[in-house]
Amino acid sequence: MRLLEDRAKAWLRARALPVPEGRVAATPGEAGAIARDLGGRIAVKALVAAGRRGKAGGVRLAEDGEAVEAAARAILGMELAGQRTARVYVEAAVEIAAEFYVSFGFGRLAPQVVVSRRGGVDIEAVSASDPGALVTADIDPLRGLRIWDAADLWDRAGIESGLVPQLATLTARLYEAFHAADALMLEVNPIAVTRDAKLFVVGAMMEIDDNALFRHAAWRDLGLDDAGPGGRPLNERERAVVAADRKFPGGAIRYTELPGDIGLFVSGGGAGLLQHDLVLAAGARPANHSDLSPATIEKPAALFDAIFANPGAKGMLVGMNYLQLLPCTLIIEALLVSLRRNQVDPRRFPIVLRVFGPKEDEARALAASVPGLRYMRAGASLEEAVREIVAAVNGIGS
Repeated sequence: MRLLEDRAKAWLRARALPVPEGRVAATPGEAGAIARDLGGRIAVKALVAAGRRGKAGGVRLAEDGEAVEAAARAILGMELAGQRTARVYVEAAVEIAAEFYVSFGFGRLAPQVVVSRRGGVDIEAVSASDPGALVTADIDPLRGLRIWDAADLWDRAGIESGLVPQLATLTARLYEAFHAADALMLEVNPIAVTRDAKLFVVGAMMEIDDNALFRHAAWRDLGLDDAGPGGRPLNERERAVVAADRKFPGGAIRYTELPGDIGLFVSGGGAGLLQHDLVLAAGARPANHSDLSPATIEKPAALFDAIFANPGAKGMLVGMNYLQLLPCTLIIEALLVSLRRNQVDPRRFPIVLRVFGPKEDEARALAASVPGLRYMRAGASLEEAVREIVAAVNGIGS
């Protein structure tokens, strides 16, 4: 769950960190109005989940409201990292004398911090050409990042001693914000230093753990406006699955729509990816990919709903690896619920079931109550199930 610059900075600003004032605009006129309200020199930034926006023309400086409108007009609609820019972030510009870099994430065993005296748009190149310019350290998850530990990092990074106390305090507070947000990643690039030695958080992106959204009511709409494949907006079926995943307890579901005709109700991991590839190898195309770990009927039923509602889908494979802790009846019961409410007839919309494991006999009995459902024989391989659904879909109307 990625927080774009506006939300990441709002979080940091609320914690009294030095973040320039800024707001979101969806039109050039809105951008100009914000600029006139803020006054002074303005930075206009593409609001997308992408780095190096400045080098791609996605960040522009402007001196007045008219120039801001022109900058917004140029950026809105721009494609950056495969994403169409639908909004811009209009922010009071900072006069930068030097740029530093700090990020927080997770290593193999503990949270990590990375600092560098060489911040800015070329930080990726710095990591490749001058890895010594990056100083990395683990953070004790119980003690957190103490100011004196942060000071040592910046000293090792080669920062002049007069700036170290400020940078150390800011870095420790940024880690506190990272921790409080249940974040997986926080990148501040750059930390700007002005000519009078003041520090500002000029660039910020944060990724948070979606399992912790229940602690952050303001972010519960995250994911509903995320980009789908190729940067396109999520469609109504994808959004419905996201909403159902948030609404119903137990496990998780994900649904990504693709331009094919075979719906895939598959769990995540290798078995799901294998079935995706097997469909392609059979000369067919998946209509979606899915990922689920259900504990109640509501979530798999919502995933079935999305597959049935996809106008491109002509059939569906319910292909699960051998279930262990989950009863087969839960999947089949969810399927029957969705069949009824979507009025789907498996005799016209082929559905192949490969669901083996606990309560399999009961699941087979449930499936037998619906004409047309094709339950694979015990022990049938994933490849056999894929061949069955591909043949069934290809045979429609023949």
